[in-house]
Amino acid sequence: MKQVFVNVPTDDKQKDRFRAISKEYEFIFREEGKDPYGAQIIIGNVPIAKLERFEKLEWLQSSAVGIDKYIKKGVLKEGVLLSNAVDVHTKEVAEHCLAMLLAMVKKLFIYHDDQKEHRWTDEGKVKEISKLKVTVVGLGNIGSHLARQLKALGVYVIGVKRTMIDKPDYVDELYTDKDLDAAIGDVDAVISILPGNKANEGLFTYERFSRMRKDTVFINVGRGNLCSSETIRRVLDEKVIAGMALDVFEKEPLDKDDPLWEQERLIITPHAAGSYHLDSAFETFLDLCEENLRRYINNEPLNYLVEERE
Repeated sequence: MKQVFVNVPTDDKQKDRFRAISKEYEFIFREEGKDPYGAQIIIGNVPIAKLERFEKLEWLQSSAVGIDKYIKKGVLKEGVLLSNAVDVHTKEVAEHCLAMLLAMVKKLFIYHDDQKEHRWTDEGKVKEISKLKVTVVGLGNIGSHLARQLKALGVYVIGVKRTMIDKPDYVDELYTDKDLDAAIGDVDAVISILPGNKANEGLFTYERFSRMRKDTVFINVGRGNLCSSETIRRVLDEKVIAGMALDVFEKEPLDKDDPLWEQERLIITPHAAGSYHLDSAFETFLDLCEENLRRYINNEPLNYLVEERE
């Protein structure tokens, strides 16, 4: 009997839902505290250091969209299948971006700092949402959903995609990543939702930020390796742009004494944009797992199978 290690939190009803998929599979739930290392299937993310103990592993269903850590050479044994959670976090990540944008352009993060210091201070002019010009870098599922939300608010939306496609109606201008500098040079905000692959590592350099307007804000919910901590500090210290809102960092978690904690004009969230804080996101993930488990049992192609390996 094959074993499935379900490494995501589940209640009794959700456990029964997994067990109903097949009586030929044994489901091990992390809350039970049983030894999971004989499992052939893992549902959810597992630390890289522990993966080598799953000697019988055949398939890993990631609970995240970004799977850059699992495609690195030697992490998964040859022949082990990998699938990710495409479209599961679309709404929650897009809404997190939108909330960050509004907090930045309306200076709410500055007022929150004033509140902690008991300062009754008018922080001056803010920007009108319907007159914003925003570049969304990474026009996949999340980026497209965000672009639609922005467009509904009257925002002028610029999209950046790896390859050129017919321009969607929710985007006013469309560029490829080769023309990234042209897409970010004259906007109120740049929002990055890019994966952390090698091609994107260090993409946002000091020089690239210098090409933005001084009143631009930068938001990153993709991966932290797109921009080094040193670059973030330098850009903010020198007021190259107006501010940043970051959910991802070069090193996670941030050390308690990391200077970024004290950085002005910076909003920090702890890689929480796509962490199943919406009940609907987790239910969508369970739907995906259920469908893919049935496909696996029936020797059918998995949804969102990742072929890429470094």
